[in-house]
Amino acid sequence: MTNKQEKMICDTFGVAKLKAFQKDVITDLLNGKDVLGLARTSEGKSICFLSMVAMHPNDLLIGILPTVALMRDLVQRCEDSKIRAGCLYSGNAENTNIIERLKHGKLQALFVAPERLNDPHLWKAIQKNKVHTIVVDEVHCLTEWGNEFRPMYRNIGKFIKDLPSSPVVAAFSATVMQEDIPYITKSLRMKNPTVHIGKLKRSNLSLGKIFVKTEAIRYGKVKKAILKYADKGKTVIYCTRVCDVEEMRDYLIEDCDIEADEIAICHSKLSNRAKQEQRFRSGKARIMIATSAFGMGVNIPDIRLIIVSQLPFSAASFYQMAGRAGRDRKRAKALLLWNDADFQMNLDIISNTDERAIDAVNELYAICESSDDLHDAVIECFAKEGEQSWTLAMVSTRSNYFTECLRRASTRCFSI
Repeated sequence: MTNKQEKMICDTFGVAKLKAFQKDVITDLLNGKDVLGLARTSEGKSICFLSMVAMHPNDLLIGILPTVALMRDLVQRCEDSKIRAGCLYSGNAENTNIIERLKHGKLQALFVAPERLNDPHLWKAIQKNKVHTIVVDEVHCLTEWGNEFRPMYRNIGKFIKDLPSSPVVAAFSATVMQEDIPYITKSLRMKNPTVHIGKLKRSNLSLGKIFVKTEAIRYGKVKKAILKYADKGKTVIYCTRVCDVEEMRDYLIEDCDIEADEIAICHSKLSNRAKQEQRFRSGKARIMIATSAFGMGVNIPDIRLIIVSQLPFSAASFYQMAGRAGRDRKRAKALLLWNDADFQMNLDIISNTDERAIDAVNELYAICESSDDLHDAVIECFAKEGEQSWTLAMVSTRSNYFTECLRRASTRCFSI
């Protein structure tokens, strides 16, 4: 990347200078190389791929994202930077207009969910454009959701292959497991990709874990944490199942003397999720109780406390939840409560899925059992701090930090 190109990108997006991670990723993309970028929130991942629009203003960038909130956020960022962008999703009154603009080459960036890629009208409109860049943001969803929950994630690679223009492919996340990298790059038909690693650990975020022997102890720890952070900002409590969300809400109202109006809830069966999220965002509710359905694409800066009240399905899932705290860069806390019953429940839930899902559950369990520093242990799942970039060929030779942890925990893992 030349100094002139860097200045153009900085001017377009209103930043004084690019970070080292951004420079490395953008340079590879400009050279036509496929890239997997791993970095924490606030490292500027979106500038990495939106810069391709600034450099190729007459071509089309297609971004594939998991949530409407993320799409809308990126469209707004594009409009703020004078980039012609649109997004397609169910219920969007602008869908027809966006397709028409796409047909006539009037869009520079289009953001869609993977399910939209099967739309024949969209495919026909895309053919009128030269697609230079394909972006898959929050690419960890490919491994977490691509089997049963949102199987269309598995079709992204075919969509890319069928494009006549052979676009450069860029994928980004803060939480991709090292062992999932070959699967992701193969699924997306990436050609000799380079993996770039930015800063992953957040210095303002403290992570802790507590083994809870009984449900009474679990609820007691929730109560203690909520009372401690009551006057410090917003709190999110994550639960595994919808029934757990409802039970947690009842407990807070009946046993913690918290008014019902102070609590919002969010899960996949709610019809008014947007209203609940807005109550929490505005501060009308100071506590959100939710399943993992809440949070992705939701940027609420003043969350001070995250309580993950049950063992999640992977270290990546836990870090995604934890990472929703402290986005204003002020001090924040994420607390994981866990026990053997949580672990067994997770194994039962995923018993019919692939081995990678089972390995992820085992890995997080091993971390909880064997690691004193939860933050460092979780980060080790994704990449080693200080490493800047490496090729896919290097992935298979990297030692697994958790091999010994898994060996030590294996007896308990499979005999509960």
